Amino acid sequence: MQQETSLILQGGVSATAVAFFQEAVLHMIPYATPAAALLVLDLLYGIRAARFRKEKVRTSTAVRRSITKLFSYVCWLILASTLALAFKVQWLEWGVLGLVYANELASVIGNYLETKDIDFSLVAFLRLLFKKGAGHAGIEVSDDEANEIIKPKEPQPRNARGQFVKREAK
Repeated sequence: MQQETSLILQGGVSATAVAFFQEAVLHMIPYATPAAALLVLDLLYGIRAARFRKEKVRTSTAVRRSITKLFSYVCWLILASTLALAFKVQWLEWGVLGLVYANELASVIGNYLETKDIDFSLVAFLRLLFKKGAGHAGIEVSDDEANEIIKPKEPQPRNARGQFVKREAK
C-alpha cells in the first residue's frame, strides 16, 4: 500500500513538473530569436575584431565559444521563463533577459567599434541613458557627458612585425 501511494505521488509530481517545464519552453521560444541573432553577430564581429588585432582565428575555438554561449543563452532563457511563470510576473522575465541581451549587445558593439578603432564606454553610455530617463524629472545631460560615450581610441603600439603589443596597466 505504501509503495503504491509513493508511485502515485511520484507520478503526480513528475507530471506537474513536465507540464510546468513544457509551458516554460513554449513561453521562451519568442525570446530565442534575438538570442540567436546576437549569437551570430557576436561570432561575426568577434572574428573581425580578432583579425583586426592580428590574432590567429581558429574555427574550432570560434565554434567552441559559440556553442558555450548557446548553452548559456538556453540556461538564461529557461531561468527567465521559469521565474516569470513561477511568480506570475512578466517584468521579471523581461528584466533578466534584458540584462543578458544588453550585455551581449554591448559586446557586439564593442567588437564592431574596435574594428573602426573607436573606444566605447559602456559605463558612460549607461549613465547617459539613466540621465535621459531622469530628464523627465528635470535633470539635463551636458555635452561633456555625451562625449564620454564614444571617443577616439589611443593608437595601440605595434612591434616590428606589425603585431599589437599589450599596453601596460596605468
